[in-house]
Amino acid sequence: MQVMVVGAGAMGRHHVRVLNELQEVKRVVVVEPSEKARHAVEERGFEKTFFYGDLDEALSSEKPDCALVVVPTRLHAEIGVKLLGAGIPCLIEKPLASDVKECRKLISATKKNNVLLSVGHLERFNPAVQKLLDHLEMLGDVVYGSAHRYGIPSDRVLDHTFIDQAVHDADLFSYLTGKRPTHVCAVHRNVSKGKTHDLGAALFEYDGFVASVESNRVAPIKTRKMVLVGTQGIAELDFTDQVVTITRLDEIPKKYHEYKTFNELVSRAGQGNELKLFVQKEEPLKLELQSFISHCSNNTAPVVSGEDGLYAVAAAQAAIESAEKGCRVEVKV
Repeated sequence: MQVMVVGAGAMGRHHVRVLNELQEVKRVVVVEPSEKARHAVEERGFEKTFFYGDLDEALSSEKPDCALVVVPTRLHAEIGVKLLGAGIPCLIEKPLASDVKECRKLISATKKNNVLLSVGHLERFNPAVQKLLDHLEMLGDVVYGSAHRYGIPSDRVLDHTFIDQAVHDADLFSYLTGKRPTHVCAVHRNVSKGKTHDLGAALFEYDGFVASVESNRVAPIKTRKMVLVGTQGIAELDFTDQVVTITRLDEIPKKYHEYKTFNELVSRAGQGNELKLFVQKEEPLKLELQSFISHCSNNTAPVVSGEDGLYAVAAAQAAIESAEKGCRVEVKV
């Protein structure tokens, strides 16, 4: 398997590292116009890796089986359409594109050329997410979710926090519930006074399900957690530590006036049994790339489709619109 990686920036370097660890990958072609960025990868000494400074030159010299697009979001549609037009299956890093219109260009290109398109919604491959998905029935009917994705300040030029961070969780709630977001109410702030808003909170409405998503890049430490509330249980998930805890109530609690002492009330009222699920910890990026390569080899539908990426961008875009207008907004695709 020969894989092309377009973009060798902060995230692209991790893709190159993981690809060099995979036995099924025999050649990694890196396309990066920045000499400094190319050098940062070259000095790692990856034996399978070869470099080009221009995409057209690389396409004329190489015959990749698939490609990873890991460039700034504003370039996703332009580069993705070119690769898909050349018949090359693509995994495009999240978000799929800058806006809904550009997402549609990519989806149109994949249909026109009958070639696979996937999106790098990495958290779907987090082993903790997969474990929760396997045990979701323990929660009963899932009616509410909350996500907290806090990052530290960065010198890098990043997109709006809803596009850069919250898009993960808007997609994950769809993945876990099988539902698409329909409306959103949101607020945002530019705490660091940079070029984009770096703090936001959004309340997304799905069919029979509501989710609050908080995201920012102003916290002193990174935090990535999620809670799902069902009629029979509550699940808490830590993305970083890959830990899943489910709490269920084994009996109907007494009415408050039936407790004889305050200590009994505190220790027993509404308390349940806590179950910590066993999670085999692995790197989500490795699992994501293995999955993508397998689907390319077998010509099967990927875990994350272009339509999934479209809805995630539409949700983030609607959240920005809601924050700017100060009202509830419909998620339109």
